[in-house]
Order: sequence, then C-alpha cells, then structure tokens
Amino acid sequence: MRYVNTIAVLATALLAVGSAQAQICDEQVIFDTDPGTIICHHTQTEFNCCAWIDFAVDVEGFSISIVEAEAYEDGPCYCNCCFDNEIVIGGLEPGLYAVSIWKIRLEGTGFVGTWEVEVDGQCAPFVETVYEPCVQTTVGDDSTWSWGTMKSLYR
Repeated sequence: MRYVNTIAVLATALLAVGSAQAQICDEQVIFDTDPGTIICHHTQTEFNCCAWIDFAVDVEGFSISIVEAEAYEDGPCYCNCCFDNEIVIGGLEPGLYAVSIWKIRLEGTGFVGTWEVEVDGQCAPFVETVYEPCVQTTVGDDSTWSWGTMKSLYR
C-alpha cells in the first residue's frame, strides 16, 4: 500500500510540473528600416528557459541569414520560455534584401522563414543583437508564481 501511495504522489507531482513547464509563445517577425539598416524584431520566440541566445548574422550581397541558437552556461532547464529578440544590421547598400531566419535548439534546427525587406539610404556597418526573456520579473504580493516563472528567475 505504501508503494501505491508513493507512486500516486509522484504521478501527481509530475503532472503539476509538466503543465507549468512552458509558456505559450505567439511567435512573430516584424521588420523596420532606417537608412542603410534593417531592424528585425523576432518576438515571442520559444527557447529553453535557461538558455542565452547566440546570434550569427551573415550578409552576402542582398541575402541575409540570421541564426538564433540556444547556448548554455550550466545546461538546459526542463522548461521553455518566450524570448523577444532584436537584430539590427547596418551598413547595407540600398536595395531589396532576402532575410532568412533559423533557430537552433536542443530539439534541432528549425527554419523560421524568409522575408523581403527594402532598404534605402546608407550608414556605417554594424550589427547589434539583444534578447530578453518575456517573463515578468516584478511580482507583486498578490501574484501567483508558476514553476516556470520561478525557474526563469533563477537561471
């Protein structure tokens, strides 16, 4: 009987943890431009909660490839979270660019898509990247913490 009770407690705990492991992400890609610059907003994209995002940007003529890859200091968590990524690419010649985005995760590589973006004007060459988890880190006294939120805060 003790064995059956232990299994029931473990099963209940696993079900509770399993349902709190992931946020629901509404992935979107939005482009803005400035003179000689493309600004890519890749919002609500799903990665492991304990990952930091490593970016690779390759510009060949009027083709741009952006790779967003999970990287870890201490290894992955048992949850996925939404991230807002921003990639700014400057120093582009005026013209129509094909911008492709790829995601590399522990589960494998995924192709996000290709978009055409028109650039006018010119500026000095540069690349800036920023990523930010979409987890609200300011929690009031009346808030309910989920297991995924707590794990994200301590990564």
